Amino acid sequence: MQQQLIADWLQQNQATVNEKSELNLPAYAEQLAAVTAGTACSWLSKFSILRISGDDATAFLQGQFSCDVAAVAENGVSWGSYSTAKGRMQASFLLFGSMGVFHLLLRRDIADTFRKRLSMFVLRAKVKIESVDDSMLALGVMQANASNGVLPQREIVAGEDLVATVASNVRIVLTAAPAAVLAQWQTSHRAVGSQAWDWVFVQAGLPWVSQATYEEFVPQMANLDLLGGISFKKGCYPGQEIVARTQYLGKVKRRLYRARVTAAAVNEGDALIAASSGEQTIGRIVMVVPLMDGSSECLLVMQSGAWDEQPKLAADAQSSLVQLPLPYSLPDAD
Repeated sequence: MQQQLIADWLQQNQATVNEKSELNLPAYAEQLAAVTAGTACSWLSKFSILRISGDDATAFLQGQFSCDVAAVAENGVSWGSYSTAKGRMQASFLLFGSMGVFHLLLRRDIADTFRKRLSMFVLRAKVKIESVDDSMLALGVMQANASNGVLPQREIVAGEDLVATVASNVRIVLTAAPAAVLAQWQTSHRAVGSQAWDWVFVQAGLPWVSQATYEEFVPQMANLDLLGGISFKKGCYPGQEIVARTQYLGKVKRRLYRARVTAAAVNEGDALIAASSGEQTIGRIVMVVPLMDGSSECLLVMQSGAWDEQPKLAADAQSSLVQLPLPYSLPDAD
């Protein structure tokens, strides 16, 4: 039934989903205009939802994730990450807690690998990790003054939907009735595809680890410390020693930035270099959105001091980067 309702919605909106799980709709320029106007909504087809439950779920996840799972277990929400022992992120996510049952939103292209990896450490704990993409989907909607702060905020609503504000004008909803919710929103909003909605995340400075950036960054490089996705007071978890050392023994040398890119082509994971670095990679593209003037807007992780050294794409000597503001402040970093 769920799949049929979504199929009907796709047909009604002349929309398609490609092999990369990207939602495509007609009139891209009008979609970007809706984002600019703050009247965009979307089915987040590039994302998956995992449900983690069981008597030991809170304790288990507290020992695996960078965020304070116990603090959101009842009715909370937090950004978070899962890393290797060397502190390199294999996933970044939005975590909802509801009476000890957790729903985790992450990029679809890493979801199955992440689920299998996390399941390896369950052992005899009473924990169940399952995909619920057949019964729940993620939606996004822009709404003015959704939040006044940087940290995500949980909204308690009637029914079984899970709702959080994640930026000043952005709400994310996990729902079992996506077609009905989208139809309701579209009385005042325009449905947009994956590329246009990625622009919402880029402008809000909200990064998502994908297959292209798998194990590339420690959490602070993606600004998760600024977004509440790292707890420095909880116990151990994979990579915790590296994360803590980065925080307390020196400045973060690379940070997440927003930028405009002029280049023939830009893709997630593309390497960056600078005038003084030669062929040495100083950063990577995290997310990228093509604009109508031929340029692109992106989130990237890069050495902080490289902005004065003409950074560019390693694969395009004629490319250029111009830093754009984020909606939150970055600490000084060298």
